[in-house]
Amino acid sequence: MHKLTIHSAGKVSSANVSRETILLDAIRYRGFMIYAPCGGKGSCGKCEVYVRDEGYVTSCLYTIEEDIEIVLPEPVEANILAAQYEYSRILPLSPGPASRLSDSPYGVAIDLGTTTLAFHFIRLATGTLLETSTVLNPQAKYGADVISRINYCITVPEGLLTLQSELIDVFNLQLSHFTEKSNISPDDIVKICICGNTTMLHILLGVNPGPLAFVPFTPVFCEERIVRASELKLFCNPLGEVKVLPSLAAYIGADIVAGIASLAPVPAHKNFLFIDVGTNGEIALITADRIWCCAAAAGPAFEGANIEHGMGALQGAINIYYGQNNFQTIGDTPPVGICGSGLIDLVADLLRSGYVSADGYMEEKFLVVPSERSGNGTAIYITPKDIREIQLAKSAIVSGINILLRRTSLTVDNIDALYLAGGFGNYIRKESAEAIGLIPTGLSEKVIPVGNTSGTGAILAVRSEKFDRYVSETLDSMEYTELSDDEDFALQFAINMGF
Repeated sequence: MHKLTIHSAGKVSSANVSRETILLDAIRYRGFMIYAPCGGKGSCGKCEVYVRDEGYVTSCLYTIEEDIEIVLPEPVEANILAAQYEYSRILPLSPGPASRLSDSPYGVAIDLGTTTLAFHFIRLATGTLLETSTVLNPQAKYGADVISRINYCITVPEGLLTLQSELIDVFNLQLSHFTEKSNISPDDIVKICICGNTTMLHILLGVNPGPLAFVPFTPVFCEERIVRASELKLFCNPLGEVKVLPSLAAYIGADIVAGIASLAPVPAHKNFLFIDVGTNGEIALITADRIWCCAAAAGPAFEGANIEHGMGALQGAINIYYGQNNFQTIGDTPPVGICGSGLIDLVADLLRSGYVSADGYMEEKFLVVPSERSGNGTAIYITPKDIREIQLAKSAIVSGINILLRRTSLTVDNIDALYLAGGFGNYIRKESAEAIGLIPTGLSEKVIPVGNTSGTGAILAVRSEKFDRYVSETLDSMEYTELSDDEDFALQFAINMGF
């Protein structure tokens, strides 16, 4: 027998379970609800739970071999998983010729973010999503945003090689972890599909990203690129296919193109917004015949960077803040920092209490968690500088939304839905986002959080070659607006700085 400890809704329970019990069965037997729309067949990957010291696992495929401690999704997370499944394309399994390189082929879908990397491991014979792992982008020590990393490539001898090596090393670490844990040969990993912003994809392939930082912001490449795994020295089948999905422009990358292509919106949504809030805020306004898009230089505040006690959406991050001394952390562990969604909640609460004024004035820093309650013995604060970073980020995004609405002669009332994507969208509470002005008034009730659509797009690309058609159709419909060239953007940005 093994001990199963379950954290759910702030409460802890434990039970003894037999060895090799399926985790999903053990959870359900004890009365906990887990979303598993595929019926526990492993094909949807939506029954994820967090296992301490292991990360997120697909519970219907996970057998209990030792004492484990798990954290069940909060209701907001469960709703996002449901929405992500409901609004994602379902395509037939068709992984392509690479799957013939092994008798037991596996694929990997990678969301290559500026701040966080997500790896999804897939059994190609069945399309089953076996495991998901997330790690911080190791390039962060060279700069929090893409501009600083481009600058590093330009100004530091062999800077590009250094940043590329950082990515290859973390890729190989995750590949090795999976093959060892799953007791498979590296040669069985035969297909890798990667989504990411245009800068990250240039660096990954060792292509100079310098032109992306200067007018007219011209990428060296935007098209899909396929290379052999051996060319990148990856720890997998050397003949394996590594597919980098296509981008549209310097600041509308494959993460956005594939993310939009992965959506299956309901027919009633004739005009809708798609927003992926990350280090950049990518915004798309989808109408019947065109996809109007732009990228707002929001900076990394919503991913926890440039914030005094900010961090990514990792274990120990305050991801939901209900009020003083009442918050939730990822992994249900003592807090060590605040991620983007927690920051939005916190700022909204400080506005309601009058601690922060509508113009963003904050007299002194605010104590969020005293040192004796934190997970690392350090008190957690939010500072006046943090408030200004949030103002800058949210103003850039709202201004981008307004510019696209003006381009199409639409108003907020004409928008049927707002699909909120990205890791940040996994936890954000729409009422807090509207309270600080991140979401225009009138749109909060139309928000549909769809989680990591970039990751979903990469997964679809691994599983089915038929996804290529949807990516191509999306690209053909997209029209890019460069906000720095728009005569109204500076005025919009100034107007939207206030809360």
